[in-house]
Amino acid sequence: MQTPKISLIWKLVAINLLGVGIVILLAWQVIDHFAADYFMRLMKQYNIDPKILHEMFLHTTHQFLLLSMVLGLGVVSLLGFFMTKQVMRSLTQMSRVTQKLALGDYSERLKIRTHDEIGELGHAFNHMVESLGKIEKMRKDLVANVAHELRTPLNNIRGELEAIQDRLMEPSPKTIDSLHEEVLRLVRLVEALHRLSQIDSESQSLNKEWIDIHVLVREIVQKEKSRIEQKKIRLEVTGTPVSVQADPDQMIQVVQNLIQNVLQYTPDEGNAGIKIENDGAWVKVVCTNSGEGIREEDLPHIFERFYRGEKSRSREWGGAGIGLAIVKQIVEAHGGTVGTNSRPGQTEVWFTLPL
Repeated sequence: MQTPKISLIWKLVAINLLGVGIVILLAWQVIDHFAADYFMRLMKQYNIDPKILHEMFLHTTHQFLLLSMVLGLGVVSLLGFFMTKQVMRSLTQMSRVTQKLALGDYSERLKIRTHDEIGELGHAFNHMVESLGKIEKMRKDLVANVAHELRTPLNNIRGELEAIQDRLMEPSPKTIDSLHEEVLRLVRLVEALHRLSQIDSESQSLNKEWIDIHVLVREIVQKEKSRIEQKKIRLEVTGTPVSVQADPDQMIQVVQNLIQNVLQYTPDEGNAGIKIENDGAWVKVVCTNSGEGIREEDLPHIFERFYRGEKSRSREWGGAGIGLAIVKQIVEAHGGTVGTNSRPGQTEVWFTLPL
């Protein structure tokens, strides 16, 4: 059998009433015993018959106590009721919003009416709901984007293999190269996803060492020298040596991703640059490249997983929209920030790290 539900508001009111009642009873007993005895001693000291006066004193005192008790209970009940009702309103809203959260509805928010602890709790609750909504959206987008990225190469592989099975196409070297290219595209996507999951788990345990960002950038640029020369890109590294505490492996991943992003979107015979700035509190690495630039509506999203402003061109060049997401994940795990600026003819992607 289910226990009858008693509302919290009535529990709190009952506690207040009980407290007031106990105080009145204690005062009653003190007057009856201590004050009355003191009164009797005074009457005897001054040879006054205390019996009638004693009864009048107790009767009058009890009347005032009863009146005070009624008024006190009424005031405490009203104040307790309205204060508790204010608290219960927020709790009831939280209960309703929580039920909607369980059903997958993240649109509801609490209406904050106070600026006390209950109001702070409401703001924290709304922030939590907003964060959960963003996480759920990211999860859905991730599933949809992974499916989208896998569908194209798998359909190409399937179509060519079925054509070979139906004797509509000969397994020529060109066909094999095409199938191999699609498989490599899938491999790159899976490796990027695996790397992203590794970074998610490793961001809690960074193996920080002192590394020189300027030296690291130059070493990775040197490794990409053949590709730079192939596209005839003029790439310049500027700045002064500066050391930071960071995880070397993860910072190599950050710089590699940014340089590959620069090389990918810089046109042949274009200009690019990497500048290391130091203001004493932060080191800032700015990667610039010439080219078409990023559309204004795409700028807030380029660090999101799988987001690509020009999906067809990125797919043709082998991008999956994960490189900059990895950069953001690693840099923020180190306490830094990322950002981008773009205008026609030039794009900047930068990150900062605390010194």
